[in-house]
Amino acid sequence: MTTSGTSTVTTDPSSPDATEPIRELAQLLHDLDRTDLSQRALIAAGRIVRPATVVCVVGEFKQGKSALVNALVGHMVCPVDDDLATSAITLVRWGETASALVRRRPEDGAAGEPLVVEAIDVADVQRWVSETGNPGNHRRVERVEITVPARLLSQGLVIVDTPGMGGLGAGHAASTLGFLPFADGLVFVSDASSELTAPELDFLVRATELCPTVLFVQSKIDLYPQWHRIMELNEGHLRRRGIEIPVVGVSSTLRMEALRSNDRSINERSRMPELVRHLDRDVIGPAKATAQQRSVVEALTITEQMLAGLRAEGAALRDPDGIADVVRSLDEAKARLDYLRGPAAKWAVTVGDRVSDLSNDVTFAFRKGTRTVSRQMDERIETLTKGKEWDDLGRQLQADVAELITTAFTALEEGRNRIRAEVIELLRDEHVDIASRSLPSGRFDVADMWQAKGIDAGGISGKKVFTSAVTTIRGAQGGIYMFGMMGTFLPAAAGVLIASNPVLLGIGAIFGTIGLADDRKRKIAARRQVARSQVRQFLDDVQFEMGNQTGNLIREIQRDLRDEFSERITELMRTCSETAQRAQADAQRTGQDRDQRISTLDRTIAAFTAVQASLVALVPS
Repeated sequence: MTTSGTSTVTTDPSSPDATEPIRELAQLLHDLDRTDLSQRALIAAGRIVRPATVVCVVGEFKQGKSALVNALVGHMVCPVDDDLATSAITLVRWGETASALVRRRPEDGAAGEPLVVEAIDVADVQRWVSETGNPGNHRRVERVEITVPARLLSQGLVIVDTPGMGGLGAGHAASTLGFLPFADGLVFVSDASSELTAPELDFLVRATELCPTVLFVQSKIDLYPQWHRIMELNEGHLRRRGIEIPVVGVSSTLRMEALRSNDRSINERSRMPELVRHLDRDVIGPAKATAQQRSVVEALTITEQMLAGLRAEGAALRDPDGIADVVRSLDEAKARLDYLRGPAAKWAVTVGDRVSDLSNDVTFAFRKGTRTVSRQMDERIETLTKGKEWDDLGRQLQADVAELITTAFTALEEGRNRIRAEVIELLRDEHVDIASRSLPSGRFDVADMWQAKGIDAGGISGKKVFTSAVTTIRGAQGGIYMFGMMGTFLPAAAGVLIASNPVLLGIGAIFGTIGLADDRKRKIAARRQVARSQVRQFLDDVQFEMGNQTGNLIREIQRDLRDEFSERITELMRTCSETAQRAQADAQRTGQDRDQRISTLDRTIAAFTAVQASLVALVPS
């Protein structure tokens, strides 16, 4: 490893890579003028090279989160200063050049309106994401996205710098926990000045249940000579709480100095290479393996589809008397596929019905949950008198709402997968295949056509919640949906609402004003009534935001399913049409031309078969 530039992520040279055979497949498809399938193959190959992988960096204020992000990517992208605190989410991802985008809500716009997107200079990021430049997030920034040409990010890693949690019981902690089921990794940062606090340990217990990989980074080891002792104490606290996660002490200052001076010894003293190795092994590696599995399955289905058509044509050439039967069979398949492309097809109707049912179920469950939370808050409000108890109530409200939001969106992803599986079964019943005449090894399984079919991803067994649905989210979208980069996935918007809703902040102000000395029943009763009103107002605001965001996602789910199956059916229909056309043309060939065409087909089939064998060898046994 060199210290110039950015961190190097190593890969295992002995591990098989599917990129080359998939690119070879793309070239074969391009040579046959199947640009539709060639593009799919190229996308599959690109997914292996740069799988989308999201890692959140979290912790309390002033623990060195932003400095750690800068040290990891080797660029000063996040503002760092003793007087600065991060007030908005910052995403740092790979780009050929440094750039920054601000995504914010309109200052005078209603909830649900499109975000305002502004390009800014990277040097001006501080004005948008720091408490000094954007106090209380008054500019309504939802996130800032920064791109830098950092080697660590070149494999698809997205690092998220989050606002400080302010006690790890306030809104940012609750909303961060809501994000974690959709992230690939969490880096929890606490500096070496003191031991972990009880709220930090509580947060880590919950985080390890929600996220597949959690790393604990003890920062600022260059400032505290006794950091080894603090780390030993923290490791003991983690063991006693049953938290088994890697613990790494780092110095971001030494790392940046090592990069500036290109000094390997300083880089080793920063201990940043150890953290990079953990990210590579525990986060990037599993994400790349999962992406490769998906890409191999997709490439194999494309290969099978092409081989079916080529072998059908080859069989017709070798048996001229059977050409009419082959063409008739292909025409029948085209007719079925053409019907399936229409809005009256059973699968299309099923998608609409099931998505509507899913929307109703998730909406009902969320409203039921908020009513339960409201009732529990009312009951607790009647029993509280001490100021700390009121503060705890506000934190509990935020945490309960974050849990409801997470559950709702996980249910939507589970529903998406159930609907996809049901449609695949419907299409199987329709006998959607073109390989029955040409694949002696068996029928072409329609279930293998779909690029988003589920894969049992390893490395996250033993987690207590969301395992099946969230694995698909991480594998298919890499957690990026979480921040709205590829759609309108709620947790970011809801997290901002939970963390900065002024009505909820009003609750904290009210709760904090009730002290032990204030024992007059009239005042307590009045304040309890105001608190109940504030709770209901907050829950109403959350429901309003959820209604808008879930509506957007429901429409996106329906569009995605419709487009996905329509595209696959169209690809199959094109394969049938072109095979039939070639078979009809083959019927007019002379004996010599027929022999030449058979020879060409044999070479093409051999090339696809070789690619197929390479891909099959990469399928986990």
